[in-house]
Amino acid sequence: MRNRIKPILIKPSGTIREAMAAIELSPHSKPEPGPAGIALVTDRRHKLLGILTDGDIRKAILGGVSIDSSVSGIMKKNPVTVKKGLSAFEMMRAIIREIKERNIVDHKLDKIVVVDDDNGVHDVLSFFELWKNTEIHARNVYIVGLGYVGLTLALTLCEVGFKVHGIDTDKKVAASLRRGRPHFHEVGLEPLLKHHINKNFFVQSDFKNGESDIYIIAVNTPVNEKGEVVFDYLKKAITSVAKILKPHDLIILRSTVSVGTCRKFAIPLIEKISKLKAGEDFYLSFAPERTVEGRALEELRILPQVIGGINEASVDLTTRLFKTINHLIVPVQNLEAAEVVKLLNNSFRDVSFAYANEVAQACEKFGVNAFEVIEAANRGYPRNKIPSPSPGVGGLCLVKDPWILVNSAKQVGFNAKLPALGRKINEEMIKLVAKKVSAFAVKNKIKPNALKIFVLGVAFKGEPETSDMRFSPAVDIIKELQQKFKNIVVYDPVIKTSELKKARLSDGQTGLKPVSLADGFEESNCVLVLNNHHSFRDLDIYDLLMKMKKPGYFFDGWNLFPREAIEGVKGIKYGTFGV
Repeated sequence: MRNRIKPILIKPSGTIREAMAAIELSPHSKPEPGPAGIALVTDRRHKLLGILTDGDIRKAILGGVSIDSSVSGIMKKNPVTVKKGLSAFEMMRAIIREIKERNIVDHKLDKIVVVDDDNGVHDVLSFFELWKNTEIHARNVYIVGLGYVGLTLALTLCEVGFKVHGIDTDKKVAASLRRGRPHFHEVGLEPLLKHHINKNFFVQSDFKNGESDIYIIAVNTPVNEKGEVVFDYLKKAITSVAKILKPHDLIILRSTVSVGTCRKFAIPLIEKISKLKAGEDFYLSFAPERTVEGRALEELRILPQVIGGINEASVDLTTRLFKTINHLIVPVQNLEAAEVVKLLNNSFRDVSFAYANEVAQACEKFGVNAFEVIEAANRGYPRNKIPSPSPGVGGLCLVKDPWILVNSAKQVGFNAKLPALGRKINEEMIKLVAKKVSAFAVKNKIKPNALKIFVLGVAFKGEPETSDMRFSPAVDIIKELQQKFKNIVVYDPVIKTSELKKARLSDGQTGLKPVSLADGFEESNCVLVLNNHHSFRDLDIYDLLMKMKKPGYFFDGWNLFPREAIEGVKGIKYGTFGV
């Protein structure tokens, strides 16, 4: 039973005067106002016997009934009720069905009583509250965390007519967004932000009570050195939401978490703080983010949205929210199933890339070009296309999700070997690239302090383009090289110079050294292509190679350039994985 309805409970022997007092005081009760204009007549076990409205009382008094008479004489027996745990749509359908079955004519439903399976009273809803819960666009949305996941979803929801409040506790980020300037690169994001900011998208750095009905939590969930999720940001976000949570609100977790987090961590914390019951007083679901950076705005509209909930009503409400932007909905059996789905997608990709990278390592020993043999294996063969190798697999999701899956499995006594092995193989590519540079320097008798290295592409990937350097293989390769070589300069077509200078590197190093393309090639001994940005294919590569010192080493980590074109410049050695 909701605490807010306790003041309006009346015994059958109670008087009309007592009912009037209860109805009068209910909207002013603390800490939460109760329903207005109604009293509930119940037995000692709080089972519903009837209802009494202020209209019923006026009618009785005008008819000559004493205010000291028992409420049992004027209460409405067998009122229309709905069962708790139903979604708003299910409640509305149940009410309409009952009115038809009982042939109730001109029945005015200002208040709706919610009961449990034993007819015990649980709550009272106004018809407006119920309508608002059925009309998804009438609900305001809070998105907690305005990073790659939260900001793109916020603006996509704004596009279909929602009023969205975005919360980011980083005041610099919040201030930048309020000026219409996103803090990361995403195709199409800036014009969309400028269009919606301060119209139906409002950015703030703290929470305000009562402004929202739907809370989407999209904060970062990093992992520690053991690959275990660090819950600090998530706990802070959940705590803030729980403090202002109202009955019938919906919470959607979108952050990547270990399996069981929603049920074992989030729900107990929310219930403890809010004093509300999940699945009865509020809705909760897990709908994992699955978009790729650089194409998030597009994929939010086309990728199926996986949804698992604490109950069917939670799945139903979450489905209606996401159907406003995407009709491809995949409901799964529970919260845990949705949590697993997120981990499977990224872990599978990481393992498949690991296979290609292990092939590349083998090709180094076989003396054959890894890209050529994989292309030959794939050509005209319709089954099991093998990915291309790379100088490592990066990005926040692909690096951490396999470890989250491994640790989730460990918690239930299962040893998930393949994701961990895949991570190890992909990490080995970092040392392999660094080893190739060192081998070139030794072969050509170039001292480490005399070697200039130019890195093309610092973001963790080039296609789709992004400005994200988190867990970038290029950054890891630079860290590895810095242990021996000090003159390393970089160029990235997307990342701002100021951000490159702030990049976190090895101990004692204070950021990267960004240069122009021409300055990077000028007098370089080694040029390393470490991501696959499309602009690299359009370089005037012949003129740029002419600027390099000879002998020079051009390492093409993504097979973007033909060997013949590179080695057509005298003194330049082309390198990739294998020969």
